[in-house]
Amino acid sequence: MGIFDRFKRKKITIGINQLAQILRGYRSGSDGVTGKDSTSFAAVDLICSSFACLSGYFYSRHTRQALKEHPLYHLLQHPNAEETKFQFFYHCAKEYLNGDVFLYIYDNEDREPVSLFRLNPAQVLVQRDPETNQKRYLYNGISYGRDKILHIPSRYGYNGLRGNSIFNECLSIFNQATELDQYINNFFNNAIGNRIVIDISKEYENDVPQEKIDEIKRLFIENYSGINNAGKPLIKHDQIEYSTIQTDMKDNRATQLVENRQFQEKEIAKLFGVPLPLLNGAATGADLESLYTIFIETAIRPLATSIEQALNQLIPYRDREAIYFEFSYNSLMKTSLMTRIDTYTKELTNGMLSINEVRQRENLPEVEAGNYHFFPANMMPVKEDIIQAYMAKSKEVQQTIDSNHAPQGDDKV
Repeated sequence: MGIFDRFKRKKITIGINQLAQILRGYRSGSDGVTGKDSTSFAAVDLICSSFACLSGYFYSRHTRQALKEHPLYHLLQHPNAEETKFQFFYHCAKEYLNGDVFLYIYDNEDREPVSLFRLNPAQVLVQRDPETNQKRYLYNGISYGRDKILHIPSRYGYNGLRGNSIFNECLSIFNQATELDQYINNFFNNAIGNRIVIDISKEYENDVPQEKIDEIKRLFIENYSGINNAGKPLIKHDQIEYSTIQTDMKDNRATQLVENRQFQEKEIAKLFGVPLPLLNGAATGADLESLYTIFIETAIRPLATSIEQALNQLIPYRDREAIYFEFSYNSLMKTSLMTRIDTYTKELTNGMLSINEVRQRENLPEVEAGNYHFFPANMMPVKEDIIQAYMAKSKEVQQTIDSNHAPQGDDKV
């Protein structure tokens, strides 16, 4: 019995058009345009893997403290028994770029979510209930409501039922990139530079059968072309002549492959919001921090915010005023060691972070009494009793000064 068989479900009758739509997939990222060129693949992989490495926590709205013992936190650390956290969020990001993310919520008897399963977007049909006008999700012939399906449409387009993929939205640009890759492959496969011409007109004065031409071509390829035949001499027959022609300069596009490729990379990087140096490996230590800052703000944050707000719907209504879910981008910030130390020092001495919070960012174990915050006044822990004692002592000192003060001369300038 599958996981979907444990719940009471509503059987529905669908028409032939709806059935065909399920079978062929509706705007399926896996079946539609997915950016088959190398630049698009690199951009998608960089975005999805970076997003999957983010850490996320449920926070208290009152204390701003991470609730690491909350059941929903453990749910997102282990979404289901079949996928790791990285795999789950990697493919969520990839499906988001392709149009839609559908998550099946598997809950217990108390209606608390205990697992999340990704559904194949190609097999999900979205409809609206004619009575309530709420979305219903048809999957494997079973209709589910929003209490069972968490739907995250992409930001690239939304018609009220399905999201649109970035590849469909910018179809012409991705098609051009794919065609350019195909052209380059054909260009190299057809041998850039000199090409052999075999003249058999003297051997066969009359019309030569196509079968004979194909046979000569096959024998030549088998005996003289390819790496295995490199260095073999050509055997010239008296009636057969060999010559060469230049092919690499005949096509003007051939001389502009590099320029065309660079232009296409810039266009695709711009669509995904990824700085081009991160794709082509040209990033250096000097500008790495600024590049990752741009990458986070333009490529990761919009994606993370969309999924972040959807995951907040997992919180029961009674608790939404008290807690919320949020991703942390600290793992993607790339800085030098000296820059990190300087930043940590300022945050520590000004009470923004505790010692253990700093150590946690550096993957170091916690230390005893490392959860206190400090402020610059003699670096005292920010605790209520210490602050009250400090203020009481300051008041006592001030009273002593006032009692020992001689009023003579106060009227002098």
